[in-house]
Amino acid sequence: MAAVELHKLNGDTSWLIRLPLKQQLESRSFYNIVLDPWLHPTPQVDGLPLFSRQTRVEPAAFGSLAQLDRWLRSLPSDEALDAVLFSHPFTDHLHPETVRDEESLAVLRAVTAIFTTDDSLSALRALGIKGIPAGTIVDITSTAYRQDGGDTNVLPVGIEIEHLPARDWAASPAWHKLHSGILISCANATTPTQILYSPHGVTPRSIQARMQSPSPGKMARILIHSFDRQTLPLIGTVACGFPNVLDLIPTFQPDAVLATHDEHKRAEGIVGHLIKRTTVSLDKAASRLRQQHPHIPCVLKQLAPGECFIVS
Repeated sequence: MAAVELHKLNGDTSWLIRLPLKQQLESRSFYNIVLDPWLHPTPQVDGLPLFSRQTRVEPAAFGSLAQLDRWLRSLPSDEALDAVLFSHPFTDHLHPETVRDEESLAVLRAVTAIFTTDDSLSALRALGIKGIPAGTIVDITSTAYRQDGGDTNVLPVGIEIEHLPARDWAASPAWHKLHSGILISCANATTPTQILYSPHGVTPRSIQARMQSPSPGKMARILIHSFDRQTLPLIGTVACGFPNVLDLIPTFQPDAVLATHDEHKRAEGIVGHLIKRTTVSLDKAASRLRQQHPHIPCVLKQLAPGECFIVS
C-alpha cells in the first residue's frame, strides 16, 4: 500500500493531492486531484484591476494543467489527472487563464470529476467553457450530493470528499463565502488519512462532532491552512491565520499543519492598498504551538512550489 502525497504547486494555494487506490479494484496506483489550480503566470483579477489585481511572485511547479498531466503520465505507474476541485469562486482559486488554454482545456474535459461548491460552480459557468461533460461537474454543497453520501458513483472506493460550511456566518458580510472547509478522506493508504483544506480558515464551530474525537486507530489528520492573518476594512477577517490553527488543533487534532495561501503576491488596486497582513513565520508558529499546546504533537510545514509532504 502507498502513502498519501501532498504536492505544493505554487506559492499560493494550489495543491496536487495523490490518494492511493484500492489495489484489488484498480490497475493504477493513485487518484490524482488538483485543488484550486493557479498555474498560468498571468495575474488574478477580482472584478476590475482597479478593485483587486494580484500577481504571483514565485513560479509554479508546472506552468499549466497540461504540463502537470504530462508529468503524471510520465510516471512509471502511468498516472493521469483524475479530478479538479475549485473550493472558492475567486480567481486565485479558479484562475481563468489556467483552465482556458487549449491544452489544459483538453485535460479539463477529460477528467472524471470537477468538484465545486455552489459559489465556484457559478464562477465556472460564467467562464463559458464549452465541451465539459455535464456529468463530470459535481457540486459538493448540493443536497443531492450530501444525501447520496458523497456520491460514491464519482469517487473511487475508499475515497470521500465533503464540504464543511462556515458556521460563524454573522462574523462578517463575506464570512460564509470565505471560511468553509473541504474534508478529503482516504482509507486506502498505508496510513488512512483525512485532509482538511481551508485556505482562509474554518473555525472550530464548523468541525462536526464526529471529527472532534481522536482519530481512530492509525488514521492521520492533515490541516492545510493559512499561517498569515489578513483583514480588510468592513469585510473583516479574510484569512484567519495561525491564531485559528491554534484554536483548531484541540478540535481537529491534526498530525501536521501545512501552510497555504500566504504568498506575498504583488497586490494592486483598492484591495491591495487596504488589506492588512500579520505574517507568521515557521519559527514563530512553532514557538506559539509549544506555548499553547505543549503536550500535543503536531508537525508544522511551509512547503515551496514543487515540494511534497508524504503522510507516514
